[in-house]
This record gives sequence, structure tokens and C-alpha cells, in this order.
Amino acid sequence: VADGGGIGSRVAVTAVTAVSAARHRRRRVTPPLQCAADDASDAADAADAADASDAASGPEDLDVELATGLVHAEYVRNVAAVPPPSELGALVAVLRAQGMTLIAPSDRKGLHPLCIPLAKTMPAVGGGGGETVCLMVSPLEGISTQVVAARGINLRLLAKTCKEYVHKALVEEEAFNTTGDGDAADVVAAAAGAVGAALHEPGAFNMLGKDLPVYLALRVGRFPDNMEALARRHIEKSDQQSALITCDLYKETFEGWGRPHWFLSQVYTDMGRHEEARDAARFAVTDCEWSMMGAELPECLERCGWGGKSVNEVKEIVETRRGPAATSFDGPKSASQVASEEASALLDAVVA
Repeated sequence: VADGGGIGSRVAVTAVTAVSAARHRRRRVTPPLQCAADDASDAADAADAADASDAASGPEDLDVELATGLVHAEYVRNVAAVPPPSELGALVAVLRAQGMTLIAPSDRKGLHPLCIPLAKTMPAVGGGGGETVCLMVSPLEGISTQVVAARGINLRLLAKTCKEYVHKALVEEEAFNTTGDGDAADVVAAAAGAVGAALHEPGAFNMLGKDLPVYLALRVGRFPDNMEALARRHIEKSDQQSALITCDLYKETFEGWGRPHWFLSQVYTDMGRHEEARDAARFAVTDCEWSMMGAELPECLERCGWGGKSVNEVKEIVETRRGPAATSFDGPKSASQVASEEASALLDAVVA
């Protein structure tokens, strides 16, 4: 995040240190702080090299390189220090086929510090800028990257993996393809190439005869927008119990994201269960990063009963709710935990 050494820079450095230290801890390398510092230094050198390479290339040459996905793959490998997903090239091609504009991975100004940009969407009709589709280097155990849409540092999860995003795009194209004219209507399938052919058999969606949300849940995976669509289907059928069960599954599937809790809060509000709506909104505020909330912070704080309060006041409320003896149960914290908590606090301050 290039902002002249302000809070965004502090967030970026702290986040890199936290993720790097956690990664080295899993590999049993010591001392973790020195390893994190070395990784951060190597990442900075690699980023400078990538920026210089981008500057040396002409616009047309760079566009050709971006379309292959190789530029993004190298950036993920050298700067983020994680193996690039094998489906990354197909993902980049699919994003382009969906009408997005590919951008250099080093074009990260103003983005969440854990995000690597891939493409920009078209601005919304009636005003408002588009979103930037990114790979987010996830701090969660067992996950290296997720596909997100970013507006600055505010994130919206699109898919847990590149593979799932590509597969979903293929099914959506088939679902919405009403022309039946062949190649002209199958731009996503053509872009996905061999990766897409291995994921989805043409005609499989129509053959099964299920609605799109149901097919995706059965054959592709779980996605935030799809989980919400399934919950709304149950609500439309006046099946509140099934809707709430779907919301519970939504929360379990996307641990660490605030959006499922905010969506549940909205469902409770629509049902007239306002105390439960308040509690669900409070969980999104107290247990998730605000950049991953999927809602406007003032609206969420208002539903929590904390409207108009400052960041520090909200943080004090959160700490108070843990109880007077909470710290005695915390135990010693590792360097990566301390760095991660500091990074989260700084990001929350930026969102607010």
C-alpha cells in the first residue's frame, strides 16, 4: 500500500510480518522474527523487480503477458512467497472473458495489504467505481489464496479457490446461455481451456435439471452469494428453519468472514427477531476483521446498539464484553499472534 509511509504502510509491514512469521512457525524454522524480517526484505526486493519489469514493458506487451497469467503467478511466488494456484492462468483468462480489465499484480495502491490484484470490473451503472478482483493471501491455516473483490481494503469473498471460481463461471455461462449458437456464446469455456474442460462437462447443468443455486451447491462448491441465494429461497417458501440452518452452514463454511454473520443479522431482522439480529451483528464486529464484514460499518454499529461510537470506544466495549478475567485465560502469545492482532487493529482503524 503506497501512501507515503502512513497507516497503510504500517498495516502492510505488520501484515507481511504476521503472515510470514506464521508460515515459518508451521515449518518449525527459528527464530521466527528473523525469518519474518528476511521474508519481508526478500518480498520488497521482488516487488521492486516486478515494478521495474512492468515499467520496462510496453502496454501491449504487458497485456499479452497478463493474459497468460504468468506475470501474476511469478508475483505470487516471489512476492507473496506462496505457490501460485495451478488454475491461476485459467482464472485470469476467465476474468478477461467476463469483460474485466486485467491489471498488473504490482498495481496494489490503496488495496488491502494481503491482496494481489488481477482485474478490474466495470463501474456500476448509475455511478460508483468498479471492484478489483484479487487473490488474497489468507492467514487461515490450510488456505494459501482466496479470490476476493476489493473496494480499497474492504473485501468481498468470491470463491475459496481459483478452481472453484473457474468452475462456477463455467456453470453460470451454461445456465445463462440461451443462444445455443456455439462458440460465440461459450467465451468463458473457451478461455478456461483444458482446465475448464476437466472441471465441467458441457451440458451437465441442463442435464441435471436443477436450479443454479442448487446445482452449484451439489456439484461445484459453496460460495457466499450462492449460500445467501439458497437462504432466500427458503424464506420465500416461508421455511424459516431451513433458512436458519443454511445460515449456520454459511457461517461454518466461511470462518473468519463477517459477511455470513451480517447476513444472518439481516435474516433475523426480516423475521422480526431483533435481539438475535443485534447479537449476530455484534459477532461480525467483535470477532471478524471489519474489512471482511461485507457491510457498511455505521449501519452495522447502529444495529449493534453502538451507533456513533469511535473505534476506540467500540474496542473498549469489545474488551469489556470478554469479562474481567479474560486475560488470565489468554496465555502467552507468539510474535506472529501479536503482529496479527496489531495488523487487524490497524486495518479496523482504516475501515472506520
